[in-house]
Amino acid sequence: MINKENTYRKIQNLLLNGKLSFNFNLASHTWLKTGGNADIFFIPEDVNDLRRFLKSIKNNLPFYILGAGSNTLFRDFGFDGAVIKLSKNFDYVKFINDKEFKVGAATNCIKLARLLAKNYATGLEFFSGIPGSIGGAIKMNAGAYGNETSKLLTKIKLLDSKDGKIKEILSKDYTMQYRQTGFPDEYIFLEATFKYIKNNNILENLKKINELVLQRELTQPIQEKTSGSTFKNPIQKKAWKLIQESGCKNYKLGKAHLSRIHSNFIINVGGATSSDIEKLGEKIINKVHQKFGIKLVWEIKIIGRKGLCQND
Repeated sequence: MINKENTYRKIQNLLLNGKLSFNFNLASHTWLKTGGNADIFFIPEDVNDLRRFLKSIKNNLPFYILGAGSNTLFRDFGFDGAVIKLSKNFDYVKFINDKEFKVGAATNCIKLARLLAKNYATGLEFFSGIPGSIGGAIKMNAGAYGNETSKLLTKIKLLDSKDGKIKEILSKDYTMQYRQTGFPDEYIFLEATFKYIKNNNILENLKKINELVLQRELTQPIQEKTSGSTFKNPIQKKAWKLIQESGCKNYKLGKAHLSRIHSNFIINVGGATSSDIEKLGEKIINKVHQKFGIKLVWEIKIIGRKGLCQND
C-alpha cells in the first residue's frame, strides 16, 4: 500500500526551484473553469527540477502533465496525485535554418502560428486554430482546417519518466493518427522540431492566419468557456452533424449547455460543474448511438477521481 504521507514529506523536503502547491484547485487552469483539487500541483523551473520531482514520487503517486488546459476536464473530486505544468522556460522558438525550427513544449500554438508568420515561415498556419500547447498538440496529434500536428513534425525531445533520461526520437517511428498517437504515457515532451516553408511575404502569411481566425470566429463559440471540440469525428462522419440530427441541439444540464453556434461544443454558461459537463456529454453519446448506432468518443481528456454516482 502506498504511503502518501511519507511521499508528501519527501516532496516538501526537496530543494525545488519551481512552484509547489498542495491541495491545489485546478479550475483556473482549464478553459472550462471547472474541477476539483489536485493533491499536488507543481510548476518545474527547468528539466532538472522536473527530474528531481519525478524521482521523489516514482511508483508512489500518479502524475498528469497539464498543457494549456484547453482540452482537459478535471472532475469535481479532483486528481489523486500530482499535476505538473511546465513553466515559461519551456516556452520558446529557435530557428535552426531556413527549413526547420525548434519549439518548447509549453509554447502556445496560436502564438506560435503568428510568430512563424512574422518570421517568414509558412505551412503551419493551422496552429492558429489550436488553442493548446505544443506538448498537448503532439500528444493528441491536434489539428485544424484539415491539417494535423504530425504533418511537419520531425523530432521530439522528451524526458522518459521511467528512467529519468532525456531522449530524442523521430516522430515517424511512432503512430500518429487522427486525434491519437502511439507515444508511451511515460514520455514527457520537452521540445519539438518542425519543418517549414520559407515565405518572405509576411503580409501574405498573416493574411492566411487572419482568414482562418475569422472562419473560426464565425463557426465556433470561442468567446465562451469551452474546451474545443467535445467529441472526435467518426470515420467519414462529422460529430456536429450526428449530434444535431439526433435531436440534441438544445441539450443542457445545469449550467452546461450544448452550443447553439456549433453542436460539437459543450460550454459552461457560468457555474457549471465538471459533473454537469461529463453527464451532458454522456447523454449526447447515448442519444447519437440510439439514433445512428455510432458511439462518439470524447476528444476532451477527462481526468480525476470519480464520484460515487459515476460508473468505474
